[in-house]
Amino acid sequence: MKNIILFLAVFYALNLFGQAKKPKIMVVPGKDWCNENGFMKTIDNQGVTEYISDWETALVKRPDLNSVLAKIGGEMAKDNFPLEGLQQTIDNVKQDRLEEGVRSDVNSSPIDQIRAKAKSDIEVHLYWKIESQGPRKRITDFRLVAFDTYTNKQVADAQGSADWASASQYSDADLLREAVQSKMDEFKSKLQAHFDELFKNGREITFNVYTKDAWGRDLTTEEYGGDELSYLITDWLTANTVQGRAGTSTSTETRILCSGVRIPLYDAQNRAIDAKGFARGFKRYLKSIGIVSDLIFVDGVGLGKVNIYIGPK
Repeated sequence: MKNIILFLAVFYALNLFGQAKKPKIMVVPGKDWCNENGFMKTIDNQGVTEYISDWETALVKRPDLNSVLAKIGGEMAKDNFPLEGLQQTIDNVKQDRLEEGVRSDVNSSPIDQIRAKAKSDIEVHLYWKIESQGPRKRITDFRLVAFDTYTNKQVADAQGSADWASASQYSDADLLREAVQSKMDEFKSKLQAHFDELFKNGREITFNVYTKDAWGRDLTTEEYGGDELSYLITDWLTANTVQGRAGTSTSTETRILCSGVRIPLYDAQNRAIDAKGFARGFKRYLKSIGIVSDLIFVDGVGLGKVNIYIGPK
């Protein structure tokens, strides 16, 4: 009887834990909205000109943007979705840079830095267009599009338009808040369905391993445990991914490229894991089979991709 009670208690606790988990959300103005409203800037990334959204300026100059972000945040809070505030995240990134006394990394755009700081599971891109006609106005196009921040795949959307309203009685922010209100239940349901799938089957990342010529060895080397290093790497991935989902791989003597690798959402301490965090365990494994730590370099690319290099600098 005691065993049955214990089993039911554990099952109930685990069930509550699963239900309590919600995807962490960050809502941002979409790139198309930023482009149409003049909030774009260029950066020189190692000689390549990139056009990126200027979220910080948009937040300063458009009070209607702040209003709709607050409304979305309030709607998310009703169902206990954790929300990473865009303005607060920007402020935290700037504070970190001041405290560390470093300039912006040329390999990392301001948006990449914000995403790295937020580490949200889902990024929601917001777009709207308002048409005015005499004393009337209306929203002709309203869109919420959600992307998985680890794969950049679209996972949910909501869109629509609205009837004409009196311009004297309704501000742009009023119209936006009503549009949000009408779409949020269905939208949140889609977000949760995606996150439930991740919780069951694991988060999808790209995991690549390269060997350097200067190392003098490659992935066919058999001096580690009597098997080719490539086989040991594949075995480790199978053992450490969710349900052994090591994804699909392309393998040569000098590299293994793995896509669709499914990793746990959280570690043993219930902390969210990104691709680089997952690779730390792999680095420990390589050290355990005799590869010197100084020869192993882990390079995270965004949240959902990691490159591991084996060999001297």
